[in-house]
Amino acid sequence: MENSLPKLLTGRRRGMEDSLPKVLTGRRRGLMALLISTGLAMAAVAGASSLFMIWLLHGTWPFGAGSRWLVVAGLAGAALSLGALRAWERVLTEKLGQDYTHEIRKGLVKSALATDRGPSPSATIARNTNDLSSVRNWIAMGIAPLAVGIPLILGTAVALWGLSPALSFAVVVPLVVMTGGLALLARPAFSRAQALRQKRGRLGARLADTVIAARTIRAAGGEAREVKQVDKAGRKVMDAAVHRAAIVGWIRGSAAAGASLGSAAVATVGVWQGIPTATIAAGMTIVGMTASHVTDLGRVVEYRQNFKAARRVLAPALAVAAKAGEERRRRERVAVPSDPGGAAGADYEDGPGSVLVTGLSECRNCAVPDLHAVPGDRVRIRSADPALETRLLEKLIGVRSDPDAYTQVDGKSLLNSDGRTLRKLVGYVAAGTYLERGSISRSVRYRMPDLDAAAGASALERVGLAERINRLKRGEQTQLQRGGEPLSTSERARLLLARASLGDPPLLVLNRIDADLDRTGMSVLADLVRDYPGVVLFASDRPDSVAEGYTEWNVDCPHAGLDVTWASHNLSGPNR
Repeated sequence: MENSLPKLLTGRRRGMEDSLPKVLTGRRRGLMALLISTGLAMAAVAGASSLFMIWLLHGTWPFGAGSRWLVVAGLAGAALSLGALRAWERVLTEKLGQDYTHEIRKGLVKSALATDRGPSPSATIARNTNDLSSVRNWIAMGIAPLAVGIPLILGTAVALWGLSPALSFAVVVPLVVMTGGLALLARPAFSRAQALRQKRGRLGARLADTVIAARTIRAAGGEAREVKQVDKAGRKVMDAAVHRAAIVGWIRGSAAAGASLGSAAVATVGVWQGIPTATIAAGMTIVGMTASHVTDLGRVVEYRQNFKAARRVLAPALAVAAKAGEERRRRERVAVPSDPGGAAGADYEDGPGSVLVTGLSECRNCAVPDLHAVPGDRVRIRSADPALETRLLEKLIGVRSDPDAYTQVDGKSLLNSDGRTLRKLVGYVAAGTYLERGSISRSVRYRMPDLDAAAGASALERVGLAERINRLKRGEQTQLQRGGEPLSTSERARLLLARASLGDPPLLVLNRIDADLDRTGMSVLADLVRDYPGVVLFASDRPDSVAEGYTEWNVDCPHAGLDVTWASHNLSGPNR
């Protein structure tokens, strides 16, 4: 069709398509080899069936008159073998399609976690359902049938040539005409598939936003208006689906016509050339065995166009993770600042557990003051804009990207570390965090999954949650759902505190977590911050409730009229 089969199998494409995985890698090479072998086996079965059919119709028994039942048994065996091979083909195609889509699914999740601002829930769901379904259909019902069908059709042509060259030409000519017709229909099929996908995406986004904003909509009495908008978007999807179905119908109809014309051509040419009736019957038997695969060629064109439309969405999404990896490798090549303490004081010492943050900026010619801290320091980040505080906290721990940022914790470069090292160096907790699905025991040990359950229980005891969780029906094995249910908002925040402080990482970052805590939770937070052995960096509108003594790190720009120097408040430890 538009691309050669080798190019489709190897994944060698241009531009944004290069980020898609290759098909023929790993275990998929073996699956493809098995599929090709299946096609060749089907061709052999078809050839044997034609031979048995000729013997039966001519009354020629190869092993004497008593072997007639062997001929009949051979025909029956060939039919059963063909059915078994078709069943085996279906299993192999599904394995191939599922293995490929599983690799893409992992890539999508990896890309979503690698970005500062991940895709919306509706986009993620659409990519993992509609788009991946299109990819699976192309691999399992497009490439795989081609891998089986091409050897089968070629083998059938050879078998027909052995019966009569004229019969072979009678089958090949309709197939060539059909292929030309399918090529002409491919382009409009792609454009209509792409249009339908765009309208489905808009409908999915509207549905997701409507469900998320359900309370606000009800409060404003806007239920009817939102239903009307969904109805409008849904009708556009319906119209686009019908529009695409029209071209798909022509594609499938052309393939079905090609299969029927093959049988008619064999009969017509056989009679015209005076070929014996038994030979014509044998030829039609062979053509009948390949009819379903010829019909599948129409679906191959359809699935190919749907795949191309899905690829335009998936390829850029998968490329995000690759770009993040390149950024990490670039950062690893950048040298550590030659004078890390010069910007914030010559008395800085790079001792065990110390923290250095430098290179942060929010706008041109407006660098954020460096931060130096040692174990026992309590530092409040302060800005006139709370959103700026969050951005900088996320930049210094690597949640947001900043090519110039550099964070050193306990002598190690935090932003260049892998996940295992990072979670040992820093614990981070923010207000409004949506907890992942899983048990409470898993959640509290999420940063350090290698620790045993006893360590998690001790962390829960530390934040005063052990008794509350033990009262649940399944205790620590209770499954958290919908962001943290059945725990209350304050209990979820305390669970996050237990997770962030597990193992006492050198740097503990608290991003307005006190906003989610009740009175009991605030008491737990104050005790935790007071006794914490490492550096505590926090953002809060009630700093005195979080720490008894702390240093302020002013991150506002100097031209904003705000002081960027250090200030101490009830400082009980060293003023850094």
